[in-house]
Parts: sequence; C-alpha cells; structure tokens
Amino acid sequence: MYPVFLEVLIVAALGLALGSFSTALIYRIPRNISWAFGPSKKATDPKAGRSVCISCGRVLSVADLVPVFSWVFLRGKCRQCGAKIPTRYPLTELGVVLACLGAYAVFGFQAQTFFIMATVPFLAALLVIDLDHMILPDQLVMIVGVIGAAKLLYEVFFGAGGPELAAAYAGAAVFYAVLSWLLGYGMGKLLKKDSLGFGDVKFFAVAGLWLGFSGLPAFLILSGVAGVVFAVIWQRIKKEAVFPFGPALITSLYAVLLLQGSLFL
Repeated sequence: MYPVFLEVLIVAALGLALGSFSTALIYRIPRNISWAFGPSKKATDPKAGRSVCISCGRVLSVADLVPVFSWVFLRGKCRQCGAKIPTRYPLTELGVVLACLGAYAVFGFQAQTFFIMATVPFLAALLVIDLDHMILPDQLVMIVGVIGAAKLLYEVFFGAGGPELAAAYAGAAVFYAVLSWLLGYGMGKLLKKDSLGFGDVKFFAVAGLWLGFSGLPAFLILSGVAGVVFAVIWQRIKKEAVFPFGPALITSLYAVLLLQGSLFL
C-alpha cells in the first residue's frame, strides 16, 4: 500500500476538489442553474456551466478556482472587480476536507472511505442549502441515496455481505421513512404545527440505507440532541421559531457512520 503521508495527501487533495464542487452545488441548485457546461457567461443563467464572479460576471480561470488557496492569495476578493468573496466558500471547502480526513482516519485507505467521501460534498450542499432556504433538494437527497445503494451493492458482491444484507438495509430505509413520518406527524399534532418536512422524511429513508437497523438508536439520539441544540442557537441568533432540521440529520448521519466504523474495526 501507499505510505501514510501519501494517502493523507491524496485524501486531502480529493477533499479540496470535492469541497469546491460542493460550493458550486450550493450556489447553483437553489437557483436552478445547470451543473453542466453551457454557452452563457451569466451567473444567473440556467444554462451557465463555467464558474463566474457573481458580481462582475467574469469567467473564473483555473488560478481563481484552487480551493481555499485562491481565496487566501486573492485576499477574499475578485481578481477583476475587487468584490468580496464570502468566507463561507473556503470554510465549506475546509469542512469537506476535514470530513474526508475523518472518514480516512476511521476506515483507512479503502472502499468505505471513498464511498463516504463521494457523498460528503452532497451532504455539505444539503446542509448549507437547508440553512439558507429551509429545503432539502430532492436531487441531492437522491444522489446520497444512490451512493448509499452503490456502497451496499459493493459490500454484497465484493465484501462479506450477501442478498440478506441488501434486504436488511432496504427494509431499514423503509422503516426509517415510516418512523420519521410518524414522529413528524405526532410532533405536529402536539405542537400544532409542522415539525418535519417531506425532505426530512426522505433523508431519514436515505439514512436507513446507509446505517441499517444497527445505527437507528444512535441516529435518533444524536439527531434529536443536535436538533434541540441547533434550535436553541437558531432562535437566539435568528430570532425565529421555525428552524431547519436538516443540519441535525446530516451531521448525525456522518457521525454515526464514523461511530459504526470505529466500533466494528
């Protein structure tokens, strides 16, 4: 195998690239801008593909798009118009890098790590988009589910699993979805207002596909505690009673994945 320092370097480099990808998702998806390359140079055009400065519309060069480092060297400003580049971009990229390194620290340089790394930018995008818009876009939730299904198939055909494993995880996904709907319905009746959106219910199902039945207790406890803590912080900062529950679910999914890995290694 590779030396440890080289493995860490590879994971960190991939994490930076995935972090940059996640910032593009965060900006484009709520605005219905295509991920694919297109002919337009306007940042708000649905067909726009190349990354551009949202202030002056200049198409960004490779030197402008190096994750974290470009922001540092440009002092957080556009090279052409001098408009400030929000600090959320490098912070998101760093967060994705740390999440990838966390997966490597638990699972090592193996398939499980790369499946988790593949889903991290979509989880990061879901988290930030939910904070900004209080929605969990279906396309991102679906992609996280597809990656989870791919990981499951890999374990069935190349790991120690089998058809029984696939059936168990599929059943867990359905159980998570039904349970989350019942919890949301019950809390809604108790509080006399909606407590979980359908995006949260769908994410519960995806979590079941990733965690299986064994991860349910930890996921419920962590997401519940995280939700309460986040609600208190949100209400104190935003002064709003309604808060997004997605960040609690997303961080809990990632945490339980690492917890499962550390317990079974």
